[in-house]
Amino acid sequence: MYRDSSNQSGDRSEITVYLDLIKRGWIVNMPSSRDAVYDMVVDMGGSFETIQVKTMSGNSITKIVDRSGERVSHNGKVRNSLDYAKHNIDWLAGVSKAGDVYYYKLDNYSKIPSKSFSVNKWPSDEFPVNTVSKRHVSG
Repeated sequence: MYRDSSNQSGDRSEITVYLDLIKRGWIVNMPSSRDAVYDMVVDMGGSFETIQVKTMSGNSITKIVDRSGERVSHNGKVRNSLDYAKHNIDWLAGVSKAGDVYYYKLDNYSKIPSKSFSVNKWPSDEFPVNTVSKRHVSG
Protein backbone atom coordinates (compact mmCIF):
# COMPACT_ATOMS: atom_id res chain seq x y z
CA MET A 1 0.00 0.00 0.00
CA TYR A 2 1.35 3.43 -0.92
CA ARG A 3 1.48 5.93 1.93
CA ASP A 4 2.72 8.83 -0.20
CA SER A 5 1.37 10.00 -3.57
CA SER A 6 4.85 11.28 -4.46
CA ASN A 7 6.28 7.74 -4.30
CA GLN A 8 3.33 6.45 -6.30
CA SER A 9 3.71 9.01 -9.10
CA GLY A 10 7.49 8.46 -9.14
CA ASP A 11 7.05 4.72 -9.55
CA ARG A 12 4.49 5.24 -12.32
CA SER A 13 6.88 7.57 -14.17
CA GLU A 14 9.78 5.13 -13.86
CA ILE A 15 7.65 2.26 -15.19
CA THR A 16 6.49 4.46 -18.09
CA VAL A 17 10.10 5.21 -19.10
CA TYR A 18 11.15 1.58 -18.51
CA LEU A 19 8.46 0.34 -20.92
CA ASP A 20 9.25 3.08 -23.47
CA LEU A 21 12.92 2.06 -23.52
CA ILE A 22 11.99 -1.61 -23.99
CA LYS A 23 9.75 -0.57 -26.92
CA ARG A 24 12.81 1.20 -28.35
CA GLY A 25 14.70 -2.11 -28.22
CA TRP A 26 16.95 -1.66 -25.19
CA ILE A 27 17.65 -3.73 -22.09
CA VAL A 28 17.04 -1.66 -18.97
CA ASN A 29 18.58 -2.25 -15.54
CA MET A 30 17.50 -0.73 -12.24
CA PRO A 31 19.97 0.03 -9.42
CA SER A 32 19.72 -2.16 -6.33
CA SER A 33 19.69 0.90 -4.05
CA ARG A 34 17.51 3.99 -3.89
CA ASP A 35 20.72 5.87 -3.00
CA ALA A 36 21.85 5.72 -6.65
CA VAL A 37 21.93 9.15 -8.34
CA TYR A 38 20.21 7.64 -11.41
CA ASP A 39 16.99 5.65 -11.77
CA MET A 40 18.04 3.23 -14.50
CA VAL A 41 20.88 2.13 -16.74
CA VAL A 42 20.35 1.26 -20.40
CA ASP A 43 22.52 -1.36 -22.10
CA MET A 44 23.27 0.29 -25.43
CA GLY A 45 25.03 -2.80 -26.84
CA GLY A 46 28.59 -2.18 -25.72
CA SER A 47 28.10 0.94 -23.63
CA PHE A 48 25.78 1.95 -20.81
CA GLU A 49 23.80 5.17 -20.32
CA THR A 50 22.29 6.43 -17.06
CA ILE A 51 18.81 7.93 -16.88
CA GLN A 52 17.14 10.01 -14.21
CA VAL A 53 13.33 10.00 -14.43
CA LYS A 54 11.35 13.05 -13.30
CA THR A 55 7.59 13.30 -12.96
CA MET A 56 6.70 16.57 -14.63
CA SER A 57 4.86 19.39 -12.94
CA GLY A 58 2.68 20.78 -15.72
CA ASN A 59 5.11 21.09 -18.63
CA SER A 60 8.25 21.46 -16.48
CA ILE A 61 11.10 19.06 -15.70
CA THR A 62 13.31 19.57 -12.66
CA LYS A 63 17.02 19.21 -13.44
CA ILE A 64 18.35 20.29 -10.05
CA VAL A 65 16.61 19.05 -6.91
CA ASP A 66 16.93 21.68 -4.20
CA ARG A 67 16.30 19.98 -0.89
CA SER A 68 17.24 23.13 1.07
CA GLY A 69 18.67 21.27 4.04
CA GLU A 70 15.70 18.90 4.34
CA ARG A 71 16.27 16.17 6.93
CA VAL A 72 15.88 12.52 5.96
CA SER A 73 14.23 11.80 9.32
CA HIS A 74 13.80 13.45 12.71
CA ASN A 75 17.37 14.25 13.84
CA GLY A 76 18.59 12.53 10.65
CA LYS A 77 21.25 13.68 8.21
CA VAL A 78 20.64 16.74 6.04
CA ARG A 79 19.99 16.07 2.37
CA ASN A 80 21.90 18.20 -0.08
CA SER A 81 20.79 19.62 -3.40
CA LEU A 82 21.36 17.38 -6.38
CA ASP A 83 22.42 18.59 -9.83
CA TYR A 84 22.08 15.67 -12.25
CA ALA A 85 24.39 17.32 -14.82
CA LYS A 86 27.20 17.61 -12.25
CA HIS A 87 26.77 13.88 -11.60
CA ASN A 88 27.08 13.23 -15.37
CA ILE A 89 23.67 11.57 -15.69
CA ASP A 90 23.48 10.86 -19.42
CA TRP A 91 19.75 11.48 -19.84
CA LEU A 92 16.88 13.21 -18.06
CA ALA A 93 13.50 11.72 -18.87
CA GLY A 94 10.43 13.76 -17.99
CA VAL A 95 7.04 12.06 -17.81
CA SER A 96 3.87 14.13 -18.16
CA LYS A 97 0.59 13.37 -16.37
CA ALA A 98 -0.69 12.06 -19.74
CA GLY A 99 2.23 9.58 -19.89
CA ASP A 100 4.27 11.34 -22.59
CA VAL A 101 8.04 10.91 -22.23
CA TYR A 102 10.53 13.68 -23.02
CA TYR A 103 14.23 12.79 -23.19
CA TYR A 104 17.11 15.28 -22.77
CA LYS A 105 20.80 14.46 -23.32
CA LEU A 106 23.37 15.64 -20.79
CA ASP A 107 25.05 17.82 -23.44
CA ASN A 108 21.77 19.70 -23.88
CA TYR A 109 20.05 19.79 -20.48
CA SER A 110 23.29 20.80 -18.74
CA LYS A 111 23.26 24.08 -20.70
CA ILE A 112 19.75 25.09 -19.62
CA PRO A 113 20.33 27.96 -17.15
CA SER A 114 17.68 27.12 -14.54
CA LYS A 115 16.75 24.46 -11.96
CA SER A 116 13.75 23.40 -14.00
CA PHE A 117 12.67 23.98 -17.58
CA SER A 118 9.63 23.82 -19.85
CA VAL A 119 9.40 21.16 -22.56
CA ASN A 120 7.54 23.81 -24.58
CA LYS A 121 10.57 26.12 -24.53
CA TRP A 122 13.35 23.51 -24.75
CA PRO A 123 12.80 20.85 -27.45
CA SER A 124 13.51 17.29 -26.36
CA ASP A 125 16.11 14.97 -27.84
CA GLU A 126 15.24 11.72 -29.56
CA PHE A 127 16.35 8.71 -27.55
CA PRO A 128 17.95 6.18 -29.94
CA VAL A 129 16.02 3.18 -31.21
CA ASN A 130 17.53 -0.28 -31.52
CA THR A 131 15.73 -2.14 -34.28
CA VAL A 132 15.09 -5.65 -32.99
CA SER A 133 14.86 -8.60 -35.39
CA LYS A 134 11.30 -9.90 -35.70
CA ARG A 135 12.42 -13.50 -36.17
CA HIS A 136 13.07 -15.81 -33.27
CA VAL A 137 16.73 -16.60 -32.82
CA SER A 138 17.46 -19.78 -30.88
CA GLY A 139 20.60 -19.96 -28.78
